[in-house]
This record gives sequence, C-alpha cells and structure tokens, in this order.
Amino acid sequence: MKYNKFIIRNYRAIEGPMEINIKKNKLVPLIGTNESGKTTILQAIFAFDYANDKEYEGRHLKELRNFYNPQNKEPAIIEAEISVKKSDFLNCISDENLRMKYSEIQSFSEITISRNLDTKEYSVSVIDDSEDRKVIGKEIVSRLPYIIYNDDFIERPKNEIEIPSDSTDLYGWLGIYERAFNKIESSIFDIIKEPEENIKLGILSDVESEINKTLIKEWGKISLDDTGCLSIKLQIENNRTLKIQIVEKKGDKDRFFKIEERSKGFLWFFNFVMKIKYNPKSTGSNNDIIYLLDEPGSYLHSVAQERLCQMIKNISNKDGKVIYCTHTHHLLDPKYIPTKYIYIVQKDKSKKNIELSKITNVKTDIKKMNELQPVYEALGVSDWDFFTQKQKIILVEGIHDKYALEIFLKSKVSSYIIMPCVNAESIYNNIPRLIAYNKNYIAIWDNDEEGIEYYKKSIKAFGKLEERKLLLLPNNDRKRKVRMEEMFDKDDFKKLARYLEMPDNSSYSNIMTSIMCCDDSVIEECANLVSQKTKNNFSELFKNIDEVYKESKKSNFEKELIG
Repeated sequence: MKYNKFIIRNYRAIEGPMEINIKKNKLVPLIGTNESGKTTILQAIFAFDYANDKEYEGRHLKELRNFYNPQNKEPAIIEAEISVKKSDFLNCISDENLRMKYSEIQSFSEITISRNLDTKEYSVSVIDDSEDRKVIGKEIVSRLPYIIYNDDFIERPKNEIEIPSDSTDLYGWLGIYERAFNKIESSIFDIIKEPEENIKLGILSDVESEINKTLIKEWGKISLDDTGCLSIKLQIENNRTLKIQIVEKKGDKDRFFKIEERSKGFLWFFNFVMKIKYNPKSTGSNNDIIYLLDEPGSYLHSVAQERLCQMIKNISNKDGKVIYCTHTHHLLDPKYIPTKYIYIVQKDKSKKNIELSKITNVKTDIKKMNELQPVYEALGVSDWDFFTQKQKIILVEGIHDKYALEIFLKSKVSSYIIMPCVNAESIYNNIPRLIAYNKNYIAIWDNDEEGIEYYKKSIKAFGKLEERKLLLLPNNDRKRKVRMEEMFDKDDFKKLARYLEMPDNSSYSNIMTSIMCCDDSVIEECANLVSQKTKNNFSELFKNIDEVYKESKKSNFEKELIG
C-alpha cells in the first residue's frame, strides 16, 4: 500500500481543498518566502497518521482554526488517496466478521481515507457504515508507510536522556537512540540491566562506532571543515541516564563538548541525520516512508546546502518520498530537482488563505525570460544566484529540451548547467544579460525556421566575438527542421514509453518529464535504450559544445556520456 496524494481542508489557514500529489514524483519541494505557509502544509500531512499524535507534544493537532477567518468553523480534514489491492485491504481488517462482511466488495485499486482532526476519527471511501469506517480506517493507516517530520526548531538534540523502566512507548530521542542500539543487536534497556561493567562499556563502544560511521561520514560529505576530528561519546550514568557528548581531537588531546555547544549547522545536521537514519518508525527495509523536511540546512553554508540538495535527492531515490519546504535556491539545484514538480506556496490576495500552485501554473510578475523564472520570483532572488562564475551555462528553448540533454549525462554533477528558456526568442533576450554579467554561456536553437531566424538575428546583434557561442542543432540529414525531439529516432519514443510503462503514443514532453523524475539507474537505462543514431546525434552536439570551450582534445561532455 502506498500514498498517492494528500488533500488538506480547513487546516489553520488552508481552506483548501489543497492537493499534494506524490504518486509519480518522489521528491516534492515547496517554496515560498517566510510566513507563506510552507510549514503548515507539512504539519497537516504529519497529522494524518495517528501514530504521530504524541510527537512534538501534539502541536500539529492544536489550534486548528483559521485565525484569519474565524467565521469558518468547519472541521480540519486531511485526506489521503491510497493505492491498495483488495486482498491487502481485507488483510488489514483484524476482525474476522468485518473481513467477511466486506469480502464481497467490488475490486478496486485506489481508495480514499479521511481523518477528521476534531474527532481524530477516520473514514474510508469504500465503506458506508460509520462505525466500521472508524475501525477499518485506523487499521489501514497502521499498515501504511510511516510519515516522519523533521523540524530542528521544535525538538533539538539532547545532551541527556532519561531511560524509563520499560520500553512500552518509545518515541522522540529515546526512540532514536534505541534504534541505534538495535543496529548492533542490542537495546538501551539491556545495557542498564547488564551487571558486568566491561560488557556495558563494550556495547557503548559499538553503538558509538555505529553512530560515528553514519553521522560523521555524512557530515563529511557536506561540511567545508575538517570533520575527521569529531566523534560521539556515550555514557550511562546511574543506570538511568544516557549522556551524549561531542569529542573533538586537537592533536593528541581530546576535548569534550555538549551538543548545543557546537555550530548551529552541525546541530541541524545532527538532528537531520539521526532522525533519518535511526528513526524508531523505520523498518529498515521500507522505501516508501514519507519524509517531511522543514527548512533543511537553514544554518549551513551555501556550498554545504548545495551538497545537501544532492543528499536529499539520494534519500528520495533510496529511502522513500521527500516533501520539503525551503526559501533558499541552493536547495533547488536543477541538476537534482525536477523543476516541473516544484510547488509554490503563497497567501491569496486577502492574505487569509494559504494557496499551493504547481510552478507550471504560476504567472510571473514580469515578462517570462525562462522556465525557472517563477522559482526566482517566489524566492525573491535573481536567476544569476543559481549560476556560479565557473559554471558553463547552456541555453535551450524549453524545459523538455533541458531534460533531453541531461538524460545523456552520466553524472548530474557537472561543470555545465542547462538553463531552459521559453522559446527561440527568449534565448535571444537572455543573451545580453549573460554578456553583461560576464557569464560563460552557449546558446543552442532548434534548427527550424524560428530557431534559424533568432540564430542569425543574434549573430547580427551581438557581433563576431559572440558568434562562436551561438549554435544550431546538427542537421546532417538535411531535414527541413531539426528540433530537439528530432534528435531522437522515432522508434525511440515507443521503446522509452514501454520501458516506463507509459502509453505507446506518449508525447516527447511527457516522456522526458517522466524520465527525469526517475532514479539515476532508470535514466541510465533509458540512455542505453535509444538507437545508435540517436546517441551519435547527441554526441555530435556535445562535440560542438566542447569545441566552443576548447577544454581539451577529448570532449568533456563525451567523457560524461552514457551509452
């Protein structure tokens, strides 16, 4: 059973219905300025699962009314569409009589479960009896993937944790450390009962090693500092208190710190990694967990945030689905984040209601210069903030052309960044700004009537010095026109559609979007599936790009090519 989407109604300033679709896209960024309502959306989703009711002192279940519109007294409803087979649905019902009662129900592939946050009760779309709905709804939710919320502002890492006498109700930081103990096939409750001090110290050492292997290794991937000198130290005091310290090695000497004495960036990362890797709800094998990340990496350096962006992408590939909110462009790197699935959060004109819009449906305040412009406006940043001086910018006519090029790159970590414009004219309109800001760029137009027009117009307008940076798609077959989609063999689209389990007649734009929302392994397989003629076409284009930059005798793009 899997979550397909969430629908929110009357939750605080969300009048709704507000829909967040996660059926196909495993990574969903919510962007907007501060106070736009991003956190409210995450908390609403978190409130759907009754297993979270005690988390964070139940703050997500309090003060549910819209303070901007007190006249609205309708209950807060969180609804989830679930993919489920009839057999799995019946297996969720523990009561044999109830199971028999609904065994004759018509087959289905999807159902809807709603939770009324006033009553805390569930209802199920395929069940009419109100009492049965309550029981069965709760049983189904208990079998669904866990929903995990990470907000370091609410529950920060603790230096000391009291250990209760039994393990009946584990959550919060006690549950997190218990999970770390479980990784070495032990338990906090076993160690406090252990009479042998040396055995106790050995177990603690093993847990320290487990946490350090995970935490310090991951911190090293994003930190700009030397992390090899940091480690975690655990102690059990009076057989009732777990004490956690940070050890920093200075030469041959150890220095001990409380967790809160480290940088805010490290504190956030400690909170993030521990809750992801050692969450007590995690089964260790379920890759469908819903991770809700509230402003990840707020205290990290911009470079560290960019590295974190890749880490979040990897989590969505391997561990589950990620919905995260941010107001920093460093966590929206187009190399990792499918632009089409970005949602923009903002208040309506009355400032009383939170609205959610797909980036593709958002109108810009000024003339649209490129496909990412709604992102820039929502964040209140310049498009140039997305590009470093060293990066080589490639302008193409649209977002799907960007995806087509990226399919053939082995690694999204590249010195090249592809900037999707709106059409042939918008490439022409962007070039003066690139020149003015001394950006390293190449412009690529479709080899069709419109593309040729603006290619020639650009040569005339920007002169000989810029001419070498202006390219048309290769046209070796002397076709009447060559757009990016004509770089592919016609049969390629059918092969790709079947591999992606899409209809045979799926369009170029739909196929490109679907591919870029897949794991890297799927993207690589798609690149290998296309014909040799297609590979040759893109190889020639990449050679033309590298000739402009004259980086080496062998094309750097060619080195990165798949297939």
